[in-house]
Amino acid sequence: MNPGPPSDPEPRTASVHGGRFFYTDVGQGPAVVAVHGMPGSARDFRHLGAGLEPRCRFVRLNLPGFGGTPAELAATTVDARADFVVAALEALELRDAVLIGHSMGGPVALAAASRAPGRVRALGLLASVGLTPHRLLRRAAGRTWMGRAVDVPVAGPVLRRVAQRAFRASGFPASTSPEEVAQTLRVLGVFSFEPVHRAVAELRLPTLVAFAEDDPFIEPEIARALAAAVPAGPRLSWPIGGHNIQKSHAAELANALAGM
Repeated sequence: MNPGPPSDPEPRTASVHGGRFFYTDVGQGPAVVAVHGMPGSARDFRHLGAGLEPRCRFVRLNLPGFGGTPAELAATTVDARADFVVAALEALELRDAVLIGHSMGGPVALAAASRAPGRVRALGLLASVGLTPHRLLRRAAGRTWMGRAVDVPVAGPVLRRVAQRAFRASGFPASTSPEEVAQTLRVLGVFSFEPVHRAVAELRLPTLVAFAEDDPFIEPEIARALAAAVPAGPRLSWPIGGHNIQKSHAAELANALAGM
């Protein structure tokens, strides 16, 4: 269910690590900060924004390599991108926020929340990567070479275009640029579950876990295992809704997040 017309504000910029990053910031009240998946951007939360912004301050970050934020602002590991999120919270002077992560943004939000309890009071994991490889990651297993190959002269641009077509065929937006595809492959090439397990062990914050049973990328068994491992909080699941539940179930998620 969608709560109203999607909210798609113009991006703003702020400085962190000596460079500028892009984000959106709409509404007043308790802060909710969103971390997108890959490939993705702050625009992935425009339907959720329609439900949150009338009652919360909704901040959506563009991670390094996406939505105009330079890739050079952070390395491609989970820990480095979590450090970027913490630095962004500091730059925007955000405290006591609910931090949410969608898909591959889930591990990043989880790691950031575990190391910034003064700035994050609760966590939301939406169709998030879990503690073990899901079907999309298993499909990419053994292809870590692509993360290096995208930057090789001549071959790299060809690989970016091929991967861009593959992402579009999987349902990702046609607006996803070859550069964003390249950053996705770089991140996937170094992805490790070790920071995720470490963050789960350290996490002490109320945690919402939400997923749809028909998610084409992440099996419900992985979502349930993640829900069992993280601290107590709202648990939301739906028979249908796909991977982008921040769109298909925006109203229900907005209600749950606003109440955390």
